[in-house]
Amino acid sequence: MDKKEREEIRQWVTAQEAAMKQDLSELVKIPSVATEEAGILGAPFGVQCRRVLEKMREIGMREAFRCEDVDGYCLCLTAGAGMHEIGIWNHLDVVPEGEGWEYPPYECTERNGYLVGRGVQDNKGPAIAVLYAMKYCCEHGWLRNIRVRQILGCQEESGMKDVDYYLSRYPAPEYSFVADCGFPVCCGEKGHYHVALRTMEKLEGFKDFSGGTVQNSVPSHAKAVLESGECLEADGIGGHAAFPDGTVNALHVLCQRLEEQGSLQKLPEKTQQAIGFLNKVSGDGYGEKIEIACADEVSGKLTCNAGVAYLEDGCLILLLDIRYPVTLTADAFLKQLTDRARAAGFEVTHTADSAPYYMEKTHPFVQLLMDAWKETTQQDGEPFVMGGGTYARKIPRAVAFGPGQERDVSLIGLKEGHGNCHCADEAESVENIKRAVEVYIAALKKIDEAFDEA
Repeated sequence: MDKKEREEIRQWVTAQEAAMKQDLSELVKIPSVATEEAGILGAPFGVQCRRVLEKMREIGMREAFRCEDVDGYCLCLTAGAGMHEIGIWNHLDVVPEGEGWEYPPYECTERNGYLVGRGVQDNKGPAIAVLYAMKYCCEHGWLRNIRVRQILGCQEESGMKDVDYYLSRYPAPEYSFVADCGFPVCCGEKGHYHVALRTMEKLEGFKDFSGGTVQNSVPSHAKAVLESGECLEADGIGGHAAFPDGTVNALHVLCQRLEEQGSLQKLPEKTQQAIGFLNKVSGDGYGEKIEIACADEVSGKLTCNAGVAYLEDGCLILLLDIRYPVTLTADAFLKQLTDRARAAGFEVTHTADSAPYYMEKTHPFVQLLMDAWKETTQQDGEPFVMGGGTYARKIPRAVAFGPGQERDVSLIGLKEGHGNCHCADEAESVENIKRAVEVYIAALKKIDEAFDEA
């Protein structure tokens, strides 16, 4: 793609800016946190997820894409008439808004070139970027050799049953990329291990103990109410479980405060042991304090997040999110974790393991996407492996490809810990969204040309 063609694409995308922002705003207005509500036809993940699928379907029909509702689990928008199917995957569910927002979470507020609202980064903004890339390709008569199928799910943040359902009924595309990551190309993801722990005895001394909203987010707020009536609250710096640097777990802050104020020492020994374990497991994001740390050269360190804690029938429930290196298995840490937890009075009540995936950096599909990104952005870079989880780990012949890019949320005066996905005041720059459209257009052109040559 030469300079003139890149400039024509840029001008087209700029002309679409107002329409893209309006479409994104309509999606952000819908609080599409996935739930599992039985008995609602076509809404396996709740009414709000049904609503957001309908809104995206309206947008797709407006653009004359072929629209298919997969029983409320997914929505498919298809363009192009080629024999080779390419999948682009997005999700329209979001994590709960949490607390501490300075802007309305379910409005798409624009400030100084940034959009603020739940989902603008993860993953409604990227879904709109992909749709407009498909629109450009259709308007310009591309996609002669491929048909592009944008597959939009509604349970990515809480189990990915949506993609399982889709793949149980449809063949996987020949190749796919998931637009739910960072640029350039994520060619692998760490294994994900979820653990639920429960104290074997009641947590004596507390009327209430709670922190966190979802397992894969670092808690930004925690609270404890002792039987004496004393109430302690703690704030941390939230973020995604897979990227602990710069975060502060509010559960750790709360445990430290209990100890520093002398409240913990007055409680029964078994309660002290349980809180001590929680203090350690939430004290760093890498499992070092409970001695389960490990790493490999391909994907780096294991991460361990204490994402949710609460009382149930007097017992303390603790939900952990562990991301382990692509060359290892859960055997590398599970026994040590179980032994440490048992010694502190916890038992394991549930585990779920999602194996890692890895596509070689030299794979032609990876290199094609890399070329599209380099030509569009005039930047250099390398494919990478991450701890975040996307649909790519479930889909054959898939990688994750953007659209995350550098952003400076200080331009809108956000507090530390605000602005990122899964955080309060989730924000994305309009220029990043526009640049993502340009990259995806270039990628689709290259994919179509590659199948023509084949």
